[in-house]
Amino acid sequence: MAGDCTPSGGICVEFEPSRNLLTISPHPQDATTSGCYNCGMQIIPADIVAIADVFRDTVEELIEVFEDEESADEQLDSPELLASALFQLFDLLNSPEMAQALDASLTHRELHAPQQLVGHDLHELGDYGINLLIDLAYVADTLRLEEHARMLENLSLPLAVWIARRGGELSTLEPVVNALAALANITTEAVDLENLYQMSSDIQLAVSPLLQTDLDKGNPNHPWRVLLVNRAIIATRSHHTLLMKDAFDNLVQLMPEEASHFFREGMEQMEALSYPEPVKKLVQEYFHEWSAQRTLH
Repeated sequence: MAGDCTPSGGICVEFEPSRNLLTISPHPQDATTSGCYNCGMQIIPADIVAIADVFRDTVEELIEVFEDEESADEQLDSPELLASALFQLFDLLNSPEMAQALDASLTHRELHAPQQLVGHDLHELGDYGINLLIDLAYVADTLRLEEHARMLENLSLPLAVWIARRGGELSTLEPVVNALAALANITTEAVDLENLYQMSSDIQLAVSPLLQTDLDKGNPNHPWRVLLVNRAIIATRSHHTLLMKDAFDNLVQLMPEEASHFFREGMEQMEALSYPEPVKKLVQEYFHEWSAQRTLH
C-alpha cells in the first residue's frame, strides 16, 4: 500500500498506486513537504460560522486575483457572484428560522429522514452549497491558486457533516470524500483521527441510497467504495481498536468483496511498520477470517 503524493481531482493526497485510497501507513505525508497544497490545514468544525469565516478569508483573495487578472478567462464564472450566493446560503443555514425549523423537524422525524426546512429541502441546500464550493475551486485552479482551490474544496467536508448531522441527505459525494482523504493524509494525532472518523461516520449515514447501490463494479474509485475503505484506514491509523472493529465490521457488511484484499494489504503494513500489538492482532484476526472465507468460495 505504499503511496506517493499524487494529484487527484486537484488534491495532493497519498493514494495507493492502483486505487484512490489512503495508505494505512501511520506516518502520512509530512505537512511541510514542498508542493503539498494542504500545508497548515486544520480540521474545520462542522459549524456554519466557522466554515463561513474560513471561506471569507479564502474567497476574498480569490476575488482580488480574479479582478486583477487581465487575461482571466471570460468563460469563468465570477467568483464574487458565486461567493455572494454561498454567503446567502450560510446566512440561511445559520438563521433563527432554520434553527427553529430544524428543532421542529427533528422532533417529529427520524434523524436521517429528508427534512423540509423553511420552504427548502435540506438535501438540496447541501448539494447547492457543495457545488458552489466546487465551482469556486475550479475558478481558483484556473487562476493557478492551488492552495485556495484545495481549501475551497476541503470546506465541502464540514459543510456536508453539518447537513448530515441535521438529517440531510448527501448526493454530491466525490469532493467530500476527497476532502476527507486530504485531511486524513496530513493528520497524525489520535484525537484528530478520531474526530475525522466520526465525521466519516456521519457522512456515511447521510449518503443517498442511490449512490450506495448504483456502484460501477469495474470502478474501484467510486466515492462510496473509497469512503468505506478510507474510513477503515482512518480507524487503523488512530490505533483505536474499538473504532477499527466498528469500521471493519462495516466494511465487510457493506462491501464483502473488498474484505480479503483490504485485510491482506493491512497485514503487509502491520509487518512492515511499527503498529501496536493490539492493532496488529485485530487486523490479523480479520485477515484470517476473510482469507478463509475467500478460500471456501
